[in-house]
Amino acid sequence: MHYRKRYLSLAVIVLFIAAALAVDYLPMPLTQAQQKGVKGRTDREKLARKAKPSGTVTDRLDKDDGYGIGIFFSATVHGNLEVCGCPIHPLGGVARRAGYLKAFAERSPGVAILQVDAGNIFSDERDDSDKNLRQDARLMNDWIVRADDVLGLDVVNLSYKDIDYAASFLKPDATLKPGKSAVISSNIRAVDGAHLSPAPYVIRIVTGKRLARPVRIAFIGVSDAAPDEMKDRVAASGFVINDPFESVKAALAEVADKADVNVVVSFLSLPRVNKLARLNDDIDVIINSDETGLVPDPGQVNNALIVFAAKETKHLGELRVYTDADGVVDRFTARYVELDEVIPDEPGMAAITAQARREIDEVQNRMAEAEAAVYSASNSSNGRSQFVLSDTCGKCHQTEYAIWRKSLHSNAFAALETRRRTFDSACIGCHSLGFQKQGFVNIKATPHLANVQCESCHGPGAAHVAAPAAGNYKTPARNASCLVCHDRANSPDFDFAKYWPVIAHSNSLKKKGKGLKSKV
Repeated sequence: MHYRKRYLSLAVIVLFIAAALAVDYLPMPLTQAQQKGVKGRTDREKLARKAKPSGTVTDRLDKDDGYGIGIFFSATVHGNLEVCGCPIHPLGGVARRAGYLKAFAERSPGVAILQVDAGNIFSDERDDSDKNLRQDARLMNDWIVRADDVLGLDVVNLSYKDIDYAASFLKPDATLKPGKSAVISSNIRAVDGAHLSPAPYVIRIVTGKRLARPVRIAFIGVSDAAPDEMKDRVAASGFVINDPFESVKAALAEVADKADVNVVVSFLSLPRVNKLARLNDDIDVIINSDETGLVPDPGQVNNALIVFAAKETKHLGELRVYTDADGVVDRFTARYVELDEVIPDEPGMAAITAQARREIDEVQNRMAEAEAAVYSASNSSNGRSQFVLSDTCGKCHQTEYAIWRKSLHSNAFAALETRRRTFDSACIGCHSLGFQKQGFVNIKATPHLANVQCESCHGPGAAHVAAPAAGNYKTPARNASCLVCHDRANSPDFDFAKYWPVIAHSNSLKKKGKGLKSKV
């Protein structure tokens, strides 16, 4: 391994925005219950931090400067095949990813292509019993397996968050399991014969028109240990997570005479990934992701170039591998490709995504109906709700209510209906009132609690309505309150100075001398 050249050049092009956010408010059709008072809505496009993407997919490809291998990397897909619809200009999705790879292959047919996922590819959402995956989560994961085989994903590193679902196909008699993808982990091991341990590594022998000889690339998988609150889940699944450093060291020893390049694909915290590089001279590249989803700039630690996979693959990582005239790998460069609307969907993958969405919708609809029946039976004897709804607030706070009715907040749930996300727990909390706080359950059970209502920001209003003079409501800390939903991941366009004027209001009754005082 020591003959390998260690000159690793790093040319990083960061094409993504680290900003702070906005909820998915598009001018969408309304439900029947939302048909009134919607004039005067602000054009959401005007709130964007940057203009609508322009150019062509060719612009996204960047210059072809003679590299021989392209390794495309992703992470934290979390069971989702589709574009994230939250930003004003949505990013990501497996169909766009396939569209970019198709354009790349057509532009640079001599470049060998590999695809790698660093972990958390599957959803780990559990049902109310906290013992089993939700029905829709399991179906989403089934479609990830099918789609990735079509996409041609070469390597999948298992993380501790993937074990719940992976346990179903890491069995001798599994009917649905990855076909083309090598599922690897050097430290996630089965505890008995009921399950199969993933391979600790896989070696891909890469050939191509630009390569003077085949290049043997070893991919070694590794994961952090599960946090304390998840350790019982891992144990119940029939697996154990061993020490990551010892496991990688053992795998490196096994591939020492079998590979020309060693790539560790990891789901590790930043301190641990840096430690891993310092402890092992024979690691050339580490492709990492972690629980935070943060993407630090790529950097060199010891002999290893460390690159970080972006959350939800809104930005596709692209590692370029260069060889000299003798076919020896001598350097790498890394960049990130923003998967925006300029990149066309690949038709075949778009069809798979659409079929998956139809099946997921059917399952989620049945789940919602069952949940609504349980809610209806239990709610009949539970007394009054802590939420009074915006219409009640408007009886006194008429000026504020009129502003709310004209805002996109009052119609927030319609965006989910248009995007077919009405039962997605990752979305509905920021498009409804009191989700998981004894409020919104689902659109079938609690349609009156849809949309971002007054109490979404000011808190439950029952106590205030019962004794208005006592206050019993909160005055939001404005920007901090907004960031609960308008966070960096889901609302990269959010700018409080631009967004607040659209819904700006104050307590008009207090200005009129009504004497209402808030308890903040």
